[in-house]
Amino acid sequence: MSIVVYWLSQGRPHCETFSDDQLLAALAFSEARRKDKDAQGEALNSHVVTHSEMGDCVSKPGVSDELPPDYSWTKSHRGGPPAPDGQPKTLA
Repeated sequence: MSIVVYWLSQGRPHCETFSDDQLLAALAFSEARRKDKDAQGEALNSHVVTHSEMGDCVSKPGVSDELPPDYSWTKSHRGGPPAPDGQPKTLA
């Protein structure tokens, strides 16, 4: 078991498990749970989550706390790349 879909239906927790090679099936299952409706058209499920821990993953788990020296995080990327001089774009 490396892929699990969790969801709440009428306040009760549920889960369905999938193997590594069933990612597309797991995603389709998640989408179907999101679209489930009752007779009045109200959503039956909430908090649909797909979680995976692929067995053949070769990367380190978690998030690295070491950033490359040239890494620069900024919100100025919204609306396109930064200006050639590296300054944020101004909206007209």
